[in-house]
Amino acid sequence: MLRRFLVIGLVALSIIAVACSSGSDIEPADSYVSLSAALDAARMKVEEQVGNNFLSAGLFSVPGIEMTASGQDILAFEFSTVEEAAGQAALVSPDGYGIGLKYVNWSDNPQYFLNGKMIVVNDGSQLLVTNTLISAMGARFAGEKPGA
Repeated sequence: MLRRFLVIGLVALSIIAVACSSGSDIEPADSYVSLSAALDAARMKVEEQVGNNFLSAGLFSVPGIEMTASGQDILAFEFSTVEEAAGQAALVSPDGYGIGLKYVNWSDNPQYFLNGKMIVVNDGSQLLVTNTLISAMGARFAGEKPGA
């Protein structure tokens, strides 16, 4: 009986250790390459990065790229300087639907992340993607939590 409890305990600890270590390989993302690597480290299927003039046209001062992680679209914008990225981030309304004088009709609750020269917009509710972006980019600076 004691042996059974020890085996169950070891299995439970192993499961907890694997679950807790899944985000440990995620490095900070401040470029397209490091963002893609962070999503890969979270074991997500990452589709090719493509420029998307329709989705990202005029949102910020630089064109963005679209990438898909586990079937969810992510927009990423890489600026020349940290100051430029911070200035552009300051234009985003707290709810994430306004950028300067523009209104964006997102299909889900938008979430904005800023790290260094990079702004990432996640317009989705998949928690794995959101948690990976938080690990790689830091806390949201605008937008709502998924399901809020």
